[in-house]
Amino acid sequence: YREGWLRFTATLSEQGAISEMGRHVIKGLADMVESPAGSLWLMDASGGFYAQSTCWNMPETVATEEACSSFCKFLQTSGWIVNLEEYRASQGRYLELTLPDWLVDLPNAWLVVPLPAGNDMIGFVLSTARTVMDVNWEINDLLKTAGRQAGAFLGQMRAAEALLEVRKFDAFNRMSAFVVHDLKNIVAQLALMLKNAERHRDKPE
Repeated sequence: YREGWLRFTATLSEQGAISEMGRHVIKGLADMVESPAGSLWLMDASGGFYAQSTCWNMPETVATEEACSSFCKFLQTSGWIVNLEEYRASQGRYLELTLPDWLVDLPNAWLVVPLPAGNDMIGFVLSTARTVMDVNWEINDLLKTAGRQAGAFLGQMRAAEALLEVRKFDAFNRMSAFVVHDLKNIVAQLALMLKNAERHRDKPE
């Protein structure tokens, strides 16, 4: 478990865009449980819903999950790793959980790992199973720890990208102000020339 966690930490530390980081998160968590595929769902910028951001060996989907849904509230408040094999076999353990239709219809869906960032949940990772595997408390704790770490990394990357966009917008505003100032000077010069032309057009000199 220690080696797996260290590998996961090293994977997250690799530099790249948030889409590349998403793939690292999926594969890093999947490798811990020998999963062959997975997808990352992130909260939209509006904060109203979660949508698939990146997938690895899984089909893309346009489905979304409302942030206020029973499924998302359960993940956020409990912080549990949802084992869908266990859910199907014994729903009594997940009394407050209602699975969304898109997840029920997904073949081989296995584990849902929430990604907390501070007091919020920035997203979750859904993985599939290669073979039936016993997920004991040690694996659950490892996935929870890795999920918190991944959520913090993704939150920092999102904040950094948002800051970069703000700086780009600020630079564009400054450039626009200079351009508008120059245009005003040119307009003033042309207006003066036209005014003088009307006043002195009968004077060739």
